[in-house]
Amino acid sequence: MHMTKKLAIVPFLLLVLITILSLFMGHNPVASPTDPNVDTGDTAWMLTSAALVLIMTPGLAFFYGGMVKKKNVISTMLQSFICMAIVSIIWVVFGFGLAFGDDIGGLLVIHQHSYS
Repeated sequence: MHMTKKLAIVPFLLLVLITILSLFMGHNPVASPTDPNVDTGDTAWMLTSAALVLIMTPGLAFFYGGMVKKKNVISTMLQSFICMAIVSIIWVVFGFGLAFGDDIGGLLVIHQHSYS
């Protein structure tokens, strides 16, 4: 049992190491788009993916609802929808700026535009 706990920390330490190393890596010019125009195929795929995730949420709620007692089904299903709402709000507040903002030295991403 003691050896298993020691081995369980190895993936976590590897993830921390990769994260720390990525902070010191420079900007990858291969990942930068050469054409700044929006591709309609990429946009369509992102909209389709978002729609599939939104359709998946009720299915996940029913799945979790089936694993609890009858009196807790509504509560469990509602938790799935509340989590989806919280993630949507976090995306609007933080994720949009991280995804589409400007970077500082390839490390920090800041959204400098006003929402108004």
